[in-house]
Amino acid sequence: MRCSYAGLTLGFLLTAFAACQKEEAPPKEKPVDAGVNQGPAVDPDLAQAVKSAGNAAASHGADNGPPQNGIFAAGVADKELTKGSPPKITLGSDGAEPRVKLAPAPKPGSKRSGTIEIATQLDPRQGALPILLSVTIEALKVKADADAGVSPISMVAKVTGATINVPGVPAEALAALGKLKGARVDYQVLPNGGAVGFKLDAAKNLEPEFRDAVRSLSETLALITLPYPDKPLGAGAYWMATTRDGILGLDLVTYRMVKVDKIVGDEVTLTVNAKRYSASPTLDIDGLPPDAPRDMLEFQSPSDGSLTLSVGDAIPRSGLLNTGLIALLGPADAKQHRALEIHTRATIALGGS
Repeated sequence: MRCSYAGLTLGFLLTAFAACQKEEAPPKEKPVDAGVNQGPAVDPDLAQAVKSAGNAAASHGADNGPPQNGIFAAGVADKELTKGSPPKITLGSDGAEPRVKLAPAPKPGSKRSGTIEIATQLDPRQGALPILLSVTIEALKVKADADAGVSPISMVAKVTGATINVPGVPAEALAALGKLKGARVDYQVLPNGGAVGFKLDAAKNLEPEFRDAVRSLSETLALITLPYPDKPLGAGAYWMATTRDGILGLDLVTYRMVKVDKIVGDEVTLTVNAKRYSASPTLDIDGLPPDAPRDMLEFQSPSDGSLTLSVGDAIPRSGLLNTGLIALLGPADAKQHRALEIHTRATIALGGS
């Protein structure tokens, strides 16, 4: 398909450019019939694991856990996990021999560099816009009086370059994209692997279309920073981790199922599936039109993918993650409601230290 971009503003230019890309939207995931979650139930299928845990809790009259509409009632998310708490990990199986110990947190002073491609799709009728970010991810050295095994590890991911990863990109878009260089995401990794405290820093004159790429980078970092059980694991091992995440400007409780697919030498391949639930009935992220409602009636945010990492290394070397965010906006008594739908694909390729 040949397209003309002459005379378009940046926003319309990007929309037209995305419309010319031939890609299918990632498949939508059906809503999970999730009840309440309070027990130790774990199953290799995340949907069944959350449902089973919810049924066990419901039989005991519990009123906490993941709600069917994806939004926790006021104060209920704190019963699952309070802000700043370490992840809750429930091990279903430690897998087959041979088993290896997976590192829950990066070593202070270690650094990885490579690329993370972020392809975001706002309209299922159009293609995703693939933004290729060159990044470095560094675990900062701990202070002399800190205990590296107990204290959180401070992390920083810096954008060192950016381009749109398809031919024929208009020069205006590439020039605007150059402002992404220097953007950074600061966060912390807890001793058992959970990530907290995400903070974004980017040029103030960065176009909204590209600021979304930095937010998606922080979301990707949260998903690939995995909590691990404190014991050796082999092929077939699986566990569920519950975390309280603050990303995209949202307060979320995430249930993440991780499975060890295979171990070849020192290379480990993981399958990751996650479901996120909002701790607040309000959606207020950057980029929403001023007149858009902020009240949510429903919220869904599933993700799935695979990651490859080396034994003893907490940062994956490669991977592919698909993430969705679907929200139904507007007061309950409104005659019409507005839907927000975002699909993101992240392709990770990170080199050695």
